Amino acid sequence: RNGVEFLRALSVEAGLSAEIVVVEWNPFPGKPRLVDELRPSIFPIAPPDAPDAGGCPAPPVRVITVPPSFHAEVEAGTGQSFFEFLAKNVGARRA
Repeated sequence: RNGVEFLRALSVEAGLSAEIVVVEWNPFPGKPRLVDELRPSIFPIAPPDAPDAGGCPAPPVRVITVPPSFHAEVEAGTGQSFFEFLAKNVGARRA
């Protein structure tokens, strides 16, 4: 969450237009979802008319969830629970 908050603040300060894409790969059942953990960063508590430092709104944060069903298809018996480069590819293709 700190990383998302930092990137949002930095882009506002620099006046950059950006989008932050986060990929949640194969979420654990029964555990809090990443989007719920990031919610305070995605929707900060501030008045809608609050001025921005650089005149640029904070960039939107998009969370893409890759479900366990897709993970099971690509896992193919390797026993890996996370595929870093596939997750990066998912994020890049949807950016």
